[in-house]
Amino acid sequence: MILGYIDIESISQKMVLESNLESVHTVEKLISRVKEEYAISDENYNDMWIALNEAVSNAIKHGNKFDPSKKVRLTIETKEERYLCFTIKDEGDGFNPAAVPNPTNPDRIGEPNGRGVFLIHKLADSVTYSDNGTCVEISFDLFKN
Repeated sequence: MILGYIDIESISQKMVLESNLESVHTVEKLISRVKEEYAISDENYNDMWIALNEAVSNAIKHGNKFDPSKKVRLTIETKEERYLCFTIKDEGDGFNPAAVPNPTNPDRIGEPNGRGVFLIHKLADSVTYSDNGTCVEISFDLFKN
């Protein structure tokens, strides 16, 4: 399928990231490149940038706990000829995404942390956790808007 001048069926990439916050900068560069190469809209780009920044940061900080012997794996692929999907997998113990408190509840509003999972769900078109919370697939509809 052609999106503008791009054949979106051709997108498939994998990265292995170190468990340090420098890896977030690598992901930011990747998202910028994907935007340019595949004519991603500004709105989708901004949503992807924030959601992936949060997901990779969470994998490094909470999943792998900055352990240099552990890696974060990032896969980018298209699905159903319309979705750009990012899968982030860490080597941590996992977590229960349903147990993460809603940061918009009145008793959580003043908390300085705890908004990442909420933001990912708000910005992406689909979010699916697997492997005991160590893996998240974040999808964006390239044809929305």
